[in-house]
Amino acid sequence: MRPIILLLTVISILSKIDVKAQNLIYAKDIPNEKIRIIPETTQGGTVSELLSDLEYIPLKRTNNKLLSDVYELESTAERIGILNRDGHFHLYDIKGNLLKIINTVIGVEDKKGILLFSRIKFNEKGVELLHGPFKARYDMNGNFIDTISNRKDESKNVTQIGTKKWTYYSPDLGNPQIKTTNALQLGDSIMVKYEKLDSVLISYGLHQPLSPNFNNKAYASFDYNTKLFELDSNGISKVYQFIFPLKNTVNLDEVRKVKDYINYMHYYNAHREEIRTLDNVINYKNHLILQLKKPNNFWIALNLATKNVIGLTNILPDKSSDYLPFMDSNILRSDGEYLFSFLSPQDIRIAISKSKEEFHPVSERLRMLEKSNNPVFVRFKLK
Repeated sequence: MRPIILLLTVISILSKIDVKAQNLIYAKDIPNEKIRIIPETTQGGTVSELLSDLEYIPLKRTNNKLLSDVYELESTAERIGILNRDGHFHLYDIKGNLLKIINTVIGVEDKKGILLFSRIKFNEKGVELLHGPFKARYDMNGNFIDTISNRKDESKNVTQIGTKKWTYYSPDLGNPQIKTTNALQLGDSIMVKYEKLDSVLISYGLHQPLSPNFNNKAYASFDYNTKLFELDSNGISKVYQFIFPLKNTVNLDEVRKVKDYINYMHYYNAHREEIRTLDNVINYKNHLILQLKKPNNFWIALNLATKNVIGLTNILPDKSSDYLPFMDSNILRSDGEYLFSFLSPQDIRIAISKSKEEFHPVSERLRMLEKSNNPVFVRFKLK
């Protein structure tokens, strides 16, 4: 995730545009809905009460080639795609059979410490893997097709809705005379601005600012701000203002004092309950799913019709899941039908130990997952 420099500001007025958040300036006539949440008391329950169609799919290996870790994850109804920490692409069928490992691109040197690929994008023709200035394209079995130029608009800072392009910008700090700088743009129209202050905060790439387009809607969020902007092809259709208890709310006066990485980490570790942003937003059926970004990330699912909030992090494993967790705390994605994540081999070992401690029988499924010694793909639906 690329570093993003973010300014935190006070309320101000700019002609025809009114401040609607601590550091953001945007049109005052956009509908705003307040959502009050206490993370710990959001609806919880058990896996069998709140989830359906839960599957644990072990990712098989060939020739003892283990998948050491999961950096990025995407899936379709038939394929699973994973990038490891080196950006190498592992392609599986939906049963977990390994189809192909792609760890080289013609003409590109694989340098240690630099991701070979940074993003996965499945489409009807196959899969596109993003690598800096170009994309490598493969069919659904991992056979190379070609490489094409990666235009500037192919990044996590851009979302396309119909023929319209939404673009997210980090603040421009180069010119001290500039008092405002673009934050969010639809085509050539500026929809949200930052107001610049002399004091700045290095945010160190806290989050993904734009969600993917799904059903002609996408969502934008900003560092150190808990408003979520609903986007369509015409503009900002709505703003969800999430309000949290004081212990979960960032103290902007203190944050503005942070000037370097060391002080940032000191602040970060001293305020572990503060929610720094809303991240990894998923438009899933009649829910908005998002990650409350803090050291111990907390996932919620907001029912857009009833406004009921399920704390996904509050859902407990039970006998139906062999007391296994059902998701990783950092990665949760959706293909529109399923939500999906993964478990590490260590998660499996911990679940087995816990089953033994609590005198639950260790199921054959758990033993089989332990033997694979590879990450496990997990998919499920909300009831």
